[in-house]
Amino acid sequence: MGPDLLTVPSLFVGAAGLALAALLCSLWLVFRGPTPVDRILASQLMGTAGVATLLLLGTGARRAGLPLPGHLDVALVLALLAGVAGIAFVARGWEGNPGPPPPEENP
Repeated sequence: MGPDLLTVPSLFVGAAGLALAALLCSLWLVFRGPTPVDRILASQLMGTAGVATLLLLGTGARRAGLPLPGHLDVALVLALLAGVAGIAFVARGWEGNPGPPPPEENP
């Protein structure tokens, strides 16, 4: 019988729990954010917290003798997608919102 998940070091599980809590808080902010900028920053936090959760749980499981194949690959893809989403938002923001019109001068 192989090692079970209860043998994962508690430090990794606790840190992954905190990262997961940050992910859930940012999910709430994505739906309730007052501005689009708040929402995209929350989605960036979701990507970072997701990567951290995957890496912490994968490392803890490996140290406990329960290797999780592919967790590094999934974390890398998630990090790349979060970066691309941020770049897409900035590119769309520059095109779609030119800013306020310049003030008119009265001679």
